[in-house]
Amino acid sequence: MLKPAGLLNAGLVTAALLSGGCQKTSAPLPSPTAVPSGQTLQVLSFPGYFAPNTLARFESETGNKVAAATYATNEELLERLTHDGAAYDVVFPSSYAVERLIREGKLLPMQRERVPNLVHVTTDFRNPPYDPSLRHCIPYAWVAAGIGYVFSKDSTRQPDSLSALFAPTGPRLVWLDDMRATLGMALRSLGRSASTQQAADLLEAQKLLLAALPRVDGLVEDPVPLLQTGTTTLSLAWSTEVYSIHRERDDIRFAVAQEGTILYVDYACVLAGAKHPDVAFAFLNHLLEPQVAAEITNTIMLPVPNEPARRLLEGEGRTMWGLFEFMRNHNRSYETLRDVGPAQAAYEQTWSKLKESLAAQKARRSEDPAGRGPVGPATKKAKASGKPPGKSEPDPPEDETSTPGGQKKPR
Repeated sequence: MLKPAGLLNAGLVTAALLSGGCQKTSAPLPSPTAVPSGQTLQVLSFPGYFAPNTLARFESETGNKVAAATYATNEELLERLTHDGAAYDVVFPSSYAVERLIREGKLLPMQRERVPNLVHVTTDFRNPPYDPSLRHCIPYAWVAAGIGYVFSKDSTRQPDSLSALFAPTGPRLVWLDDMRATLGMALRSLGRSASTQQAADLLEAQKLLLAALPRVDGLVEDPVPLLQTGTTTLSLAWSTEVYSIHRERDDIRFAVAQEGTILYVDYACVLAGAKHPDVAFAFLNHLLEPQVAAEITNTIMLPVPNEPARRLLEGEGRTMWGLFEFMRNHNRSYETLRDVGPAQAAYEQTWSKLKESLAAQKARRSEDPAGRGPVGPATKKAKASGKPPGKSEPDPPEDETSTPGGQKKPR
């Protein structure tokens, strides 16, 4: 996806897209089963999750209404379904939450006769280990975690390793306020799975993060505003956020590290207690319409795993799929997050320790604002001499805290 000098060039993207675009014409799709009308479908999703016309078009075509509510994290979704699962028809959990919901029997099996557009799903997304053959859900969107940075012509090499994010010395930066993403990428930098259940792996990741903490200005939901203002030039970031702003600022770029990445895949699923299951599965089929899927990617930069829709993409939407092809074809390995089961408490404990340490560090900095700047030998020497190590920058926004281990989505 990225060369050392910066963003993937257009030639590589074009080649990747063209190589996957020459396919035989699909056989005619079977006619979907008739959809009931006059019902109100209750949808629960992450905020900012649909194109402007996604819901209105479904309402117009089927004669049903869509009532949309939102949640901020997978953990919040799981908590709400524990207490009020019967209130909703369709939800959009990420991979590890899908795995848990299936295990708990909270999702309806796929009614394939109502979702003929399943044939459009990109091959790589058709058989996830936590939902083989898409027996329950459809893949709705994917997003990668990686390195967000401001390109500098003065640098001989742009960041392409997770050491840029987790080494104990280097420029100041921010991490994502997302337990599974930040811990997961730290684990990958150590050569461990982002979904390990080994206590020793989590302890090693905790040590790595605490050693790098002096460089960290905060945990943020979206680092792009800080990259735009120059408050930071380096961050752990979501691909969708960076590609969205790259349309306006081509010096703000995204890199997949040599050590690989975490690929978040969100799914649309029908709950076992859905009051309107027939309409719910028709809604899933609607989301897989190529024109609908392409509009979602082109307008809000969420790449939908829909092969015909890829041929309708524009600009940065096409580039994001070039990123996926690059990861797949150039050994930039990726993994999707899995449910960690009994190790969940250990993840939350590690995350709490990190947040407590960061809060204490921020308190110390507020008393000594001169103690900022790049962290390394020069900083230590400056502190020893009593001189400030560098120009002080305004603090980024306060950390946003959600439910324990709350996942902040790139929306």
